[in-house]
Amino acid sequence: MPRKPKGPRLWLRERKGRPSVWVILDTGMPEVSTGFSESDRGEAEKALQAYIASKHRPEWRKGAPSEVAIADVLAFYGEQRGAELAHPELVGWHMTNLLAYFGEKMCEFIDGSSCRAYVAARVAGHIGKRPVAAGTARRELETLSAALNFAHKEKKLLFPVPVTFPAKAPARERWLTRSEAARLLAGALGIVPVAFDIGTREAVKWGRMFKPSYHVARFILIGLYTGTRHEAILQLRWGVNSSGGWLDLAHEVMYRRGKGQAETNKRRPPVPIPENLLPHVRRWRKITVNGPVEYAGRLIKKERRGWDRARELAGLDTEVTPHIMKHTCITWMLQRGVPFWEISGFTGTSEKTIRDTYGHHSPKHLEAARKRFNGRNLGK
Repeated sequence: MPRKPKGPRLWLRERKGRPSVWVILDTGMPEVSTGFSESDRGEAEKALQAYIASKHRPEWRKGAPSEVAIADVLAFYGEQRGAELAHPELVGWHMTNLLAYFGEKMCEFIDGSSCRAYVAARVAGHIGKRPVAAGTARRELETLSAALNFAHKEKKLLFPVPVTFPAKAPARERWLTRSEAARLLAGALGIVPVAFDIGTREAVKWGRMFKPSYHVARFILIGLYTGTRHEAILQLRWGVNSSGGWLDLAHEVMYRRGKGQAETNKRRPPVPIPENLLPHVRRWRKITVNGPVEYAGRLIKKERRGWDRARELAGLDTEVTPHIMKHTCITWMLQRGVPFWEISGFTGTSEKTIRDTYGHHSPKHLEAARKRFNGRNLGK
């Protein structure tokens, strides 16, 4: 029995005596080089997206869901809308898995059963290189839904085609205490406990036993003091640029978006640099070249190995991911009694999200309701 075609996909081609390069493999077609090395996976994803969009011209016919192929909708979305998105490389990555399941079907195939089957296949590892969480499959279905809605808006589909999503994972509420944050920062600097109290088993002496990762420590401090998202911190530079934010030390303002970058749902408003962070930032400016979170003179693209090493040295669990810096910042501000609207403006998080997810950390949470039970007229 012949194998089912896998569709266009990326493959890291190793070359003797030369750096590895990402190539596009497609059943029945010659191999296409993207020209991007192993470290440029994001750019390779964009090349894959462009390849998928150029490979096939959509046939809309009369626009009925029974006549329009899902592959045509995805190709149209990638070509017309993909470049305008905040993360166009994700569209190419999502397309690869969506096409592996929906590629040969018409839009009328999409219903609750097919969407649930897709999620089950992704979770089981039948689609893609490895099993994924249901949340990852949900995000891919969100790309499919966006493509269908865009096609309907552009009058390519006569009727909207709804997509059924799996239930959202519960919001993460994990945050760091002051002592945990101190341990994490110490771990980034290579400092660990070297002596313990015999009775309480608490650390009484600390020492630097490992090589420090200063860029990780800078990343942690910026995240804790500003609540800025992982990617936005890594893109910070010292000068005005169009690819990421920058730190304006003359006016003591941190710009989270690049010059001319469009605002997305994950807002990145400019904020004043906190007073406690400002002395650190001024010192970092003297010892770095491009931006605060750089390693060997180059900005890093993802905080992974350095973060995991600091977390392990601090003795923290795997739930402590880089995004926990934002959770911690919001929680600490609430515990200090900062108003919801002010936290929303400072962190770029909607007031509703702060109230629903973190509101119980505020000392004034439901304070008015608690006081309603005072008085002698209660129950009359």
